[in-house]
Amino acid sequence: MLHLFWSFINTVIVLYFLFLLVQFIRKGKKMFQSQFRLVSIFILVFGIVQILAASKSDDNVNKIIISDNYSKNNTSEVKKMILEDNLTFEINLLVKYSVDQHKFIPTESYSNLTGFVSGYEWEFLSIEINTAEEHEVFEVSGILKWNLFGINIYNQNKQFKKTVNLIHL
Repeated sequence: MLHLFWSFINTVIVLYFLFLLVQFIRKGKKMFQSQFRLVSIFILVFGIVQILAASKSDDNVNKIIISDNYSKNNTSEVKKMILEDNLTFEINLLVKYSVDQHKFIPTESYSNLTGFVSGYEWEFLSIEINTAEEHEVFEVSGILKWNLFGINIYNQNKQFKKTVNLIHL
């Protein structure tokens, strides 16, 4: 429920910024004569600065190469695991396997957020794989970043442990 509330606050602030921007274009300085003048000016100026300072994020941040020790000619399969599922979003882990004569070799992993992710960023830090005969145990760590209007407010360390049955892959 807390995640939903946080996303709602972020959405309201962004919508209020867009409203202020449209009103400023239509009315100019006259719109700042209300009782919320200081808050409105702060959100408008801060929103414009955020837009101007925004940078393109690196798309490969949440990708980790596990092994280069496989034949590129092998077939590959991808296994998706849900690490965390809550009311607003999921943290997913995708592991790509190279299949060599019914032997599954994990080659790379990717983790992301899906769903209503307003106000959140996921940074995938590490993955550790422990292999047994018929299953693998994945230990994943990362940081869930709580942002308010683009500013990082809190970093929450997350650790997950998932088991994959290799027979049913």
